[in-house]
Amino acid sequence: MMRPGQSGRRLALAFLLLPLFLDLRGAEVQITCVPLQVTARQGEKVTLNFTVSNRSVYTLNQAGNFFISYHARDLSGRLVRFDNRRFKLPVAVKPGSTAHFAVAVYFSLVPGAYRLEWDLVREGEFWGRDKKWGSCFFGLRLLPLAAPDFRNARLPTLYDSGRDWLDREQYLLRQIFCNNEIRMNGRFFGFAAGTDYPQVWIRDTSTMLGYARFFYPPADLQVIVERFFLTQSPGGEIQDWVDTAGRCDKNTVETDQESSLVLAAFQLALCDPGWLAGEVAGASRLLRLDKALEWVWQNRRDRDRGLIWSGFTADWGDVERSYADQRAIKLSDRSQRTYSTYTQALFIQAARKLVLMAGRLGNKGMADRWRQREKSVAAECRRQLYLRDLGYFLVHRVDGKDDVLSWERNILAVGGNAEAIRAGLLDKMEIARLLQVLEKRRRQFGLRTVSFTLLPPYPEGFFPHPLLRSPWNYQNGGEWDWIGGRLVSALYQAGFRSEAERYLREIVDKNLDEMNIFEWSDKSGGGQGALFYAGAAGVLGEAIFSGHFGLQEDFDRYTLPAGKDRFKIVVDKSGDRFTVDNSAKLTIDITNLAKKEICLLTQSGKKKTCIAKKGKTEF
Repeated sequence: MMRPGQSGRRLALAFLLLPLFLDLRGAEVQITCVPLQVTARQGEKVTLNFTVSNRSVYTLNQAGNFFISYHARDLSGRLVRFDNRRFKLPVAVKPGSTAHFAVAVYFSLVPGAYRLEWDLVREGEFWGRDKKWGSCFFGLRLLPLAAPDFRNARLPTLYDSGRDWLDREQYLLRQIFCNNEIRMNGRFFGFAAGTDYPQVWIRDTSTMLGYARFFYPPADLQVIVERFFLTQSPGGEIQDWVDTAGRCDKNTVETDQESSLVLAAFQLALCDPGWLAGEVAGASRLLRLDKALEWVWQNRRDRDRGLIWSGFTADWGDVERSYADQRAIKLSDRSQRTYSTYTQALFIQAARKLVLMAGRLGNKGMADRWRQREKSVAAECRRQLYLRDLGYFLVHRVDGKDDVLSWERNILAVGGNAEAIRAGLLDKMEIARLLQVLEKRRRQFGLRTVSFTLLPPYPEGFFPHPLLRSPWNYQNGGEWDWIGGRLVSALYQAGFRSEAERYLREIVDKNLDEMNIFEWSDKSGGGQGALFYAGAAGVLGEAIFSGHFGLQEDFDRYTLPAGKDRFKIVVDKSGDRFTVDNSAKLTIDITNLAKKEICLLTQSGKKKTCIAKKGKTEF
């Protein structure tokens, strides 16, 4: 949060003084920055404007291993931390040129007042100050993220578990959502996936809405899904992303966009089932969801195999093994048709949700049709993709000559197998065996969390695209909490609570240490890609609410289990507000119950009682 009234005056002054400053200093490289003073919270996105004048022989860009970073001092000038987070230069600054650009930054320092010196660094070689390059300074007043004012303003739904790591994580998850809010003409438009993705993506939106609906009005979230309805093709196909300029596009190598739309819409239907019956551009929302999955069934289903196909990507990824450039996100003459576990599992889950939504609106024919189809795909997925001898599902099978199967079968794809658990494709004994394999490989590779996506990754050069060319990078085995969070949720759902708690703690400790959730990290632990990855924040929030606390919901009721762990949770769901405190006896305080009823379960799992009226009831 910039202090009001200061940024404009200081920006003008900085640009007026810049030429004189450069002549006086005579530095080969000179940085200036505005604003000169910032007040922000830990983990809050702050946009800084930099001007870099380059008189050196270097091209200043990420390809040359140049980054921008800062040295932190207290107000007395004492050095607090020399090495801090590196941020990418969004443009290349060639010798003899000057560039102006904005950089999204954040701070994970201890709260307090600082004087920061912004400097260029060539990683592993030198800092600009070592070459007497000119740096810039600004003041930072850093506020704590976990604070009463943030809680009161941003956390209408709040939990208190008595576990510091778990309770602090909710502040970080909420801040990440705040950092990604996109507005157009002052109105809410949707959520960016992170700093590198200014668009609204349906894949990420589907993993955000289960958590976001505890904090945002239903109408704000409904409009996100409706933007994808408005760009839906006459045949039902769904775009990957939309933006505020009205543009949209699709990475056609993947086949999860339509499934993701259905899963996103289901979360909103839980809050307002009647929304499904309403129309968008002359067609009901339920029929649009039906049309989306029908497009997959007609256009991406192999009739001989009975499975859904996509391009040859790394498990759930959307970069194909075809070209070394942007063509790798589109089906082409080099595409290989594959049948991935991830794609089948997401389709199965989406079909099941569509069955529930169709049933709610009384469309028995639609419900029966999708029930039959999801069972068919589930059976074929088990038959063709499950490796009984190894105890997990294949990444995928390749159509035609499957020349990579002999060694690809040794890859444990965490994302595909996590979604297979969520789709009910593994029984408890099979899940236990899967976890044994997972733990063995984690020890083998020395991995800090379960978020690493391929164990082991594809070998060097298997994917020609530079992002996936090396093992443990990007979608080729990188560490994605967007995937690890799904595994945690799946294990809670399947009754593996102790394993889920341990994995969740590892992920949360990492997040709080970094005060961020990176899009992905490499094996060394270095955060990569976008900052503030909101899709990952969504699945972790879901794991906490639905997994750790056991908060379950259908169209008519909430269900909360009474367990041994002490906790207090206040849930505000669009007019339905209730509090549960199980420290002594369970209490539900319903201040404005609209349509829902609240149910409590005994520790044995048997329903104890349900309430469908205003007031206070104790047990």
